[in-house]
Amino acid sequence: MMKIAYAFRPFPANYKPTCDATLPAPINWNRPIQTSPSAPLVNAKPQATTIFVNGVSYTVVRLLGEGLHSRVYAAYDPRTTQSVAIKVVQNLDSVDSQGHSKMFFKEIRYLTKLQPRNPYVIRVYNHEFDSKSQTGKIVMETGHDFRFLLPLQAPASEKKMSVPQAKFYWQQMVEAVALLHRNGIVHSDIKPENFILTQGGQLRIIDLGLSFRLPQSQASVLRPFAGTPEYMPPEVCQIQNGQYSHQGRASDIWALGVLLFEMIFGYRPFEHVQDNYDKMSYIARLKHTPTIPPTTNPYLRDVLKQCLQVNPVRRPSADQLLQHPFFTNQ
Repeated sequence: MMKIAYAFRPFPANYKPTCDATLPAPINWNRPIQTSPSAPLVNAKPQATTIFVNGVSYTVVRLLGEGLHSRVYAAYDPRTTQSVAIKVVQNLDSVDSQGHSKMFFKEIRYLTKLQPRNPYVIRVYNHEFDSKSQTGKIVMETGHDFRFLLPLQAPASEKKMSVPQAKFYWQQMVEAVALLHRNGIVHSDIKPENFILTQGGQLRIIDLGLSFRLPQSQASVLRPFAGTPEYMPPEVCQIQNGQYSHQGRASDIWALGVLLFEMIFGYRPFEHVQDNYDKMSYIARLKHTPTIPPTTNPYLRDVLKQCLQVNPVRRPSADQLLQHPFFTNQ
């Protein structure tokens, strides 16, 4: 089955970004809060306002978002008043090698492994799996996802960034991906929603549920199709046998290119194709690099062209990107 990740919109559509990355006011979600691990996610009633993880109590502030099997809460640790985000995933099976159970346990493994190795990976403070209730919980640092700087419904003229501002954020994103790749991990779903800005202004990469291991000696692997169409390269959109596609480190590089394109020009190169399946078909048939609008910065144009090469073999690695004149020439 195809897994398509859709953009989560945690901030109002009319929010206007500013150059100093001012954070918007909290949203009144008016959503029921439910934290009992054994209760179903649907038709939840506001009963408890505390989530326990390994015996530590966290006070829930509000619901941030939810999926088919999971919810993410804004909360804080009353011992330290530290703000946290808590991901609660239900209906987990520790012996299930497929679906959301596999994604949860894999994400825990990758996040804990990468804590001391990648300063751009979201910090994990606590986590547990309760086999009796089949519930998993991850307590992480909180922040505002990067989408708030690129509001989906805002006109391009209002959300495009200056080159210095885009370079500041994009360099951190490339460094984050480079560190993942050095540790043998492909993220597989690079997009604004999967980066957050912490209260201290640090950029972090999040959501490793679709990520996978790839040996340095191997360029790509044929695996079940998954991701977000707007940021998918041609090789991922070229579905084989109904559900498989080639994915590798070069797929993350394409997505980084789309992200930089969006930051600079205020729109994504394929958003004129509305339907997701039509979009994937369009990208899969690409023969040439997507059209890049005029820019007076030759280094910007070149780095976009390199990232958005249709042939994944011709795209640079993340480490090579960090040496590009777009970064090294002031």
